[in-house]
Amino acid sequence: MNSVYGSADKSDRVLDQFLAESDVFYITGISWNANQPFFRVQSNSSHTSELFPATATEMRFRVASGEPRICIGRVARTKSGPAFKQCWSPATKAKRCDPCQKIENITAANMHQAHRMRRHQVDSEMVKYLSCPHRLYLAIFRDGSSKVGTTRGNTSDNRLLEQGAWLANYIALVDDGFAVRELEDLISRELGVSQAVDTRKKYGGHLRPLPDRELTERLDLLLEACENLMKHETSASLSLLKERWSNPHSGSGLWSGLSAYPASLTQGSHAFTIRSMVGRLAACTREGFKETFLIDTQQLLALPLQTGEFEISEISMQESLF
Repeated sequence: MNSVYGSADKSDRVLDQFLAESDVFYITGISWNANQPFFRVQSNSSHTSELFPATATEMRFRVASGEPRICIGRVARTKSGPAFKQCWSPATKAKRCDPCQKIENITAANMHQAHRMRRHQVDSEMVKYLSCPHRLYLAIFRDGSSKVGTTRGNTSDNRLLEQGAWLANYIALVDDGFAVRELEDLISRELGVSQAVDTRKKYGGHLRPLPDRELTERLDLLLEACENLMKHETSASLSLLKERWSNPHSGSGLWSGLSAYPASLTQGSHAFTIRSMVGRLAACTREGFKETFLIDTQQLLALPLQTGEFEISEISMQESLF
């Protein structure tokens, strides 16, 4: 087991050694590789960051009062793909410093509006980022919410993993990110399919999930409607797909009978073990409780955290925040 406090194996000692170099550490990101989630952990003393496995991780920490929050950095879009840009400035609004938030807003606007603009109006790096094959997908979440979205490339499932989708279908492969967003807009406009699902709906869906059979039926109906719509789209740059995807963590029994974690992670001290993750949501256990708790790990980003020997805040199931 990987551990934020204590050593159980070689990987634990590496993480503990990393954290021992600093009184305060920060979790500044969650990323996926080979179907597994990783936390980006930053040390404020050495100004370094490392990726550590998030699952099977014992989290024992307290939020350090009086210490500043840190900017979680930003993601640049380049010809070779997304690139993380680390930052050490204090967070001002939300979880970023003002300059990083401004750049992030511009990048997001460029990416999502590029297909409505002339090419010379789009940032050159964004043009390079979008000038490669993209896939169009339909995804459904456990509360029944669905969305249409795009992902760069034709092999990685990381976008669906990051989103925390439960089931999905890749429905088209398109030559570039400009054309694929035109199809995305078409489906939203004609079929009323959203391009985003609020995390609160995803969270609630894990607590009160619809049966997988019903989710599959809903996705199939939506897929049929999209196929009927897109069969009239004739383009050499478009190849229709019919590839079903299911979250690789959906088969775990940990994702049934979940309870909302009954305390705020933004204050106090906590101890729990992450057993599995779907998107940024984690199924966790805590010593002394039989329940498997659902936690939104996004709450931890940018917070000043400390490890060590200290009393853990008590929780009561009557305090449920959901």
